[in-house]
Amino acid sequence: MLSYDPLTKRLGSYLIDAGLLTESQVDVALNDQEATGMRFGDILVERGWVKRQTIEYLTRKIIRMEREIGEPLKSGLIETSYSRKKKKH
Repeated sequence: MLSYDPLTKRLGSYLIDAGLLTESQVDVALNDQEATGMRFGDILVERGWVKRQTIEYLTRKIIRMEREIGEPLKSGLIETSYSRKKKKH
């Protein structure tokens, strides 16, 4: 089991863990956020680093679920069309 608290883990950390962003990109987006007041996810989309659908999926399917149950999801709990294809091969 992972040792982080889902109630305090931030979107940027999820995206880094998923391999979708680097720590440097998160730092840039946080600086942009401080300077502009824009939402973190909106900055990522504006910069073309992450699709809005990816952020919405991650928020809806992972972050909210983890916060509701109070612990990290177990690997393989959420099945996507990508994971189903991967299982077949």
